[in-house]
Amino acid sequence: KSLPASPPTYRGRRNVVEVRKYEPYLIAETTVDESSMRKAGGAGFGKCAGYIFGKNRPRTKGGGEGEKMAMTAPVRSVGDVAGEKMAMTAPVRSSGKMSGKKTKVSFVIGSKYDLKSAPKPIDESVRVRTVKEHYLAATSFSGPPPSDERIVEEREAIVRTLREEGIRVKDGEETMVYGYHDPVITPDFLRRNEVAVMVDGSSLN
Repeated sequence: KSLPASPPTYRGRRNVVEVRKYEPYLIAETTVDESSMRKAGGAGFGKCAGYIFGKNRPRTKGGGEGEKMAMTAPVRSVGDVAGEKMAMTAPVRSSGKMSGKKTKVSFVIGSKYDLKSAPKPIDESVRVRTVKEHYLAATSFSGPPPSDERIVEEREAIVRTLREEGIRVKDGEETMVYGYHDPVITPDFLRRNEVAVMVDGSSLN
């Protein structure tokens, strides 16, 4: 299932880059003290999975046991790629190494929930929040979770294409990595990954 909380309401292709629009949806999110987005994904997955699989407090009367929620896709990682500046003010580092910052890891929560009905996390490092309506530009590829070098390369390709098309990148340094698979049992050749950046919807033609 791809973003069951909010399937894209717009899709457009620019060369190898797909541009999409998403309506608001909920995520369960944790912040990991790890600048490598690949390493952070493993550390953050356990915390978010714990919430989804019952480490939560239902909002029904009387509470009761933790509610087991449907496993959804994608697993989201959001971090900063810092370094040399490119056109369109997109900071990248040609070596592919990430800056010494934190990474946010999250699961998309199914559309049957809203902020009032979603169970409360027991782990205080996990929070439930709404992702606002947004446009993003992404490249897709199969294989194992991408290395930091691959993430930088994909981001550079996205930004180059957007620059040529006159589309503005939003949120400066923020880069997203999505994994549309079970990170524990899915073999590498069946995994689908995406690297994405937010874009300014008003700059789309």
